[in-house]
Amino acid sequence: MIVAVFSYSRKLKIRRVEKNVKIYSTYYQEKVLRLLFTEELPFIYPNHLQRVKLHQDKATSHTSKSTTAFLEKMKTDTGIAFIPFQHFPGKSPDVSPMDYCAFGLLKRVLSERKPTTIHGFWKVLEEEWKSISLKIPSIMEIMMKTYSSDQGY
Repeated sequence: MIVAVFSYSRKLKIRRVEKNVKIYSTYYQEKVLRLLFTEELPFIYPNHLQRVKLHQDKATSHTSKSTTAFLEKMKTDTGIAFIPFQHFPGKSPDVSPMDYCAFGLLKRVLSERKPTTIHGFWKVLEEEWKSISLKIPSIMEIMMKTYSSDQGY
């Protein structure tokens, strides 16, 4: 399993999730979100954190009450907002470019290049992640502008 994040200005380094780990809310909060809110996003947007809005899909670990509370605390602590999952439609390619585009591109390339070892798999994955055009996140930029003006975020 992987963790991959992009904004309309850049992609973050793709990260591995340890083998056989289930992504429960606590793991997601501590191993993914905390790093994102306290290190990665402040590095990318040091003077603009109040303009950053996190979008995620409706995975159970993303929508749990404890994760929502964690996101509220991070918003208070860092100024980084999030779009509540209730405010976007599921299964919409316009609002979930990671699921409908980036991961699809990665899966296609992995099936074409057919790495035979776990090391080869990660090498191909990292190479291809770096090569994905940043034009993909423009969908995210449009969505963020739409949600910001429509929902008051």
